[in-house]
This record gives sequence, structure tokens and C-alpha cells, in this order.
Amino acid sequence: MGKSNNFTRENQHKSQRDVFWTRVGEMMHDDRDIVIVSADMGTPAFDEIRTKYPNRFFNAGIAEQNCISVSAGLAKEGKKPYVFNIAAFATLRAFEQIRVGTSIMNLPVTIVGTGTGFSYDDAGPTHHLFEDVAVMRTLPHMTINSVSDNVMARELAESSRHLDSPNYIRLERHINPNIYDAQDDFSDGFQVLKEGKDGCIISNGFMLWKVFELYDMLSNHGLDVSVVDLHTYPCNEDKLSSFLSQAPRIITVEENFLPGAMGSYVMEMLGDRQIHKDIKRFGVKQEWIYRYGGREHNHEFHGIDLVTLSKETKRFMGVNTDEV
Repeated sequence: MGKSNNFTRENQHKSQRDVFWTRVGEMMHDDRDIVIVSADMGTPAFDEIRTKYPNRFFNAGIAEQNCISVSAGLAKEGKKPYVFNIAAFATLRAFEQIRVGTSIMNLPVTIVGTGTGFSYDDAGPTHHLFEDVAVMRTLPHMTINSVSDNVMARELAESSRHLDSPNYIRLERHINPNIYDAQDDFSDGFQVLKEGKDGCIISNGFMLWKVFELYDMLSNHGLDVSVVDLHTYPCNEDKLSSFLSQAPRIITVEENFLPGAMGSYVMEMLGDRQIHKDIKRFGVKQEWIYRYGGREHNHEFHGIDLVTLSKETKRFMGVNTDEV
């Protein structure tokens, strides 16, 4: 984490979505190959882009599969397409086209989805999204970014145009304070935000802020833990594995179904290197919620609320929870 600067202060109260697309709009001034294909028009930053670059902004309508196919064709002709939609529809509805048009063809299409996890908490299971990491991880050449703050959103807008393979950027819908400074380097795919001797908690995106609160609660009970933001798959696995090899216990906290997602990625990475650790994974139960309620209500149902996380983490780390 770096020091505050003008960017972090000025963009503190904007969404990741608007910061990301504002930067893409700035880049379009100098890079005539950048084009946008969108199936969602609810982004204020698009208003200026559509006005300035009407021939490089394409409204595909509610046709997610077509968005990907059109973007793959544009990439094949040397353009740098950015695709945008609500994340559940950008990935799952268009998965075959992503697989064939971007992964098999290995084309530099940037897929941008907003509203992961319970971001659309009141919209029900059609808009909740817990499977995308596991599904997209299966694709060769695909890079996945789970964005943690606006600084990272802006940096990924910039760095994604230099990729020569497909990538998927997961934006959080709700606004959280910034963690990073504009000078921070995200190239390793993870950041060590806090270092401790008793264990390591790994998270990303929206859940990272819950982990910061969990860190404070554990510290109050004398537990000294590391906190890692694992924001990119694949990351620099050798470097992260080396760091995690020093942790006596590892906890992963995510807003995904557990199979194939972040916790699974960590276990696979360590297992492939014969690094054996006690690991506790927290995530979304494999069942849908049909009741309406806010994000915290949904977290309580799935056992990833702060009270449950604190109690179960202390138990996992050998603390007698009956005495705290």
C-alpha cells in the first residue's frame, strides 16, 4: 500500500466501473485501435465516449454471445476490443463464444464484468455470481483480475491494452475506500498488505474489506496474521508459494462457490509444489438464495459474515472460542 495522492483522493467516491471506463476513454484519444462493445448502457462514463468516438463504440443490445463474437472478429483485425456487461451474463451466458472466439483463438479481448458475488444482492440468484472464477480458470490463455479498489481498476484499464491474450476483469459494484497508491506494482498478481507470524488470510475484491475488519478482531486477541490480496489468476505462483510456505496456517475468504475458485487455486498451487499446509476455506455454500435481503444478510446465511469468520478462524488457529 502506498501513500495517498490526488488520484486516490479525487476518485474515492466513484465506482470501479466509472473509474475503469473513464481511463479507457482517455486512452482512446491516443490509441485509435481501442473499441468498446457493450451490452449494458448504464455507465455514465459511456456518455462522453459515445459522443467523442461514435464509430468505436458499439451497442450490441442484450446479446452477450454476439458481443464476444464481434469482439473476437475486431481483435483478429488488429483492434483492441473491450467488452462490457453485468458479470453473470458477460461470462456464463457467453461462455462458449469466450472459449472458441477468445481462448482457442488466443485473441486479446478484454471482458469486463461488473457485479460479482452478491453485488446485485437484491436482484436474486439470476444476478448473483459465484461460478465465474472457477469457469474462466479452465480456459487456456485467460487471465482473471478481481479488482480491489479504484487505483487497481485504473491500472488494469491501462495494462490490459498491452496484453496479447484474453483477460477477464471483475469489477465490484459498490464503492469501497482505496487501498493502493498509483505507484503500486500489480504485476505479481498479489500484494502482501500485512505480515504476521501466526497465519495468513488471503482474499480479494469486496471481501478484502471484511478481512481487514477480521484482522483487527484477531489482533485484539493476540493473533498476528498476514493479509494477502490475491487479485490475479494466474499470479506469480513461485513467489506467492514461497511466501505462503512460511505461514503455519492459511485461511482463504471469498464470495464464490468454493470448488475451483480462489481457495482451490491456492490449494492446487501449493499442492503442485509439495507444500503441505493446514488450510481453511470460507466461501458461498453451493445453494441459491431465493429470499430477499442485503449483502450482509446473504453473508450470514452462507457463514461468511464477520461474526462467523472471526469465530471459525479463531477456532482454526487454536483459540478457545468459549473464552473470547
